Amino acid sequence: MKKILNLTLIIIAAAAVIAAIGRSMNTEETTMDTHYPMLVDTTEHLIAYDITDCRIDLACGQMPDTTQQNVILCAAAAFTGKCMDHFEHNNILGPHISRGVCYDGYTEDKDGIPFAQRYALFVWQGTDNQGKKLNKGFHALPNEQLLTQVVEQGGMAFTQHWVIKDQQVFSPCIQPLERKEHFRSLCEKNGRFLVIANREEMSYQDYLDILLAYGVENALYMDMGTGWNHSFYRDASNILHVLHPKTHAYPTNRIVVYKD
Repeated sequence: MKKILNLTLIIIAAAAVIAAIGRSMNTEETTMDTHYPMLVDTTEHLIAYDITDCRIDLACGQMPDTTQQNVILCAAAAFTGKCMDHFEHNNILGPHISRGVCYDGYTEDKDGIPFAQRYALFVWQGTDNQGKKLNKGFHALPNEQLLTQVVEQGGMAFTQHWVIKDQQVFSPCIQPLERKEHFRSLCEKNGRFLVIANREEMSYQDYLDILLAYGVENALYMDMGTGWNHSFYRDASNILHVLHPKTHAYPTNRIVVYKD
């Protein structure tokens, strides 16, 4: 009887140890980064990455590697003019700031409409003398004074086509309304700035309607299409998600969102 009791106690102790190890392993797998600065919201049709409180930059030429642990979102930003086998800043649409340097890029008056009417700047103004992150926002072109200030403060900027302006669909649209595709935009909603994409292919008209229903007040387009849509994000559990496959190396620039 004593032997049976001892054996029972040993089995119970072993089970407790195994359970404790299991709980420890499970905790490691699901640990959330409490300092993760990017809020991610998923609806039936959209996924929205809130980058308001994040440090960001515009990576030109080389795309950040998916192994970079401090990069939590990377996606194509401004349009690329031509498919070239080498990189040039003048192949990026419009004024842009990358790594503290401002470049002119190329311009175009599409459909006879002046460049500054169709396109605008997205700007992060960098940091102040105490290292506090300054504002993000959309700004009209041209804006040399602002760009100079952003360079001095270590910020970033890129140029893109209006999608929604003052809660109205911008006309002319950058895409045919009937075109079905995955779309992505940099959006403003209630003072927050979000990168928003549709979760499944839909018409551009439906995409616009859903953005407005979501409460988007202003939005700029982000370069998409096969290969251009290749991107990735790293969630709060440090799990990497690759969004759309890489089919070519022609994109010239990407918005990069950092964890720190």
